[in-house]
Amino acid sequence: MKIINHTIKRNNRDIILELMTFEKKDLKTFKSTFQKYKSLNKILIEKLKGTRIMNFPDALSESVFCYAMNCGKLLGAKNSSGYSTSFDAYDHKREKRIQIKCSASSGPTSFGPRSEYDEIYFVDFKSEGKIDGAYKIYKLENDDIDSVKVNKNQSLVDQQKLDRRPRFEIRSALVLKKELKPIFVGKL
Repeated sequence: MKIINHTIKRNNRDIILELMTFEKKDLKTFKSTFQKYKSLNKILIEKLKGTRIMNFPDALSESVFCYAMNCGKLLGAKNSSGYSTSFDAYDHKREKRIQIKCSASSGPTSFGPRSEYDEIYFVDFKSEGKIDGAYKIYKLENDDIDSVKVNKNQSLVDQQKLDRRPRFEIRSALVLKKELKPIFVGKL
């Protein structure tokens, strides 16, 4: 893991993005963290009789995505007044702000009311029905995300305009429904 600063120009001003980048040696940390996540879920379900697993840790899914796609995980920004930093990662080669969603369950994913990004991706850690470290990355189209019905009468955008945090299950609403193909397949 390495922290870098990447300067972008917005409105005649230099904004410095603080990004964490990853190398092959970081896979050991990813694998170890994933094993701890699985162990904790086993305790929660088997010993404490919980009804569902924990949410997949965003720190892990974002880091895995950034390693796989050669992006920097956004840690912060300097001189960013008026510039939204509601995205998760930055592709400094293509100059794209990236939003990352992840799931290891069948539960809904929430979206912030004011998220700003250029591209959005879904990291599926349960695509084959099991949680074993295998994952698939899908690129989602912004128009598809925006138009998803989150209830009988409203789309994701409709709810965001009302300053709500809309939720829906990405795997069934987009990946399966649109028969999306992964752009990357990996295993921890």
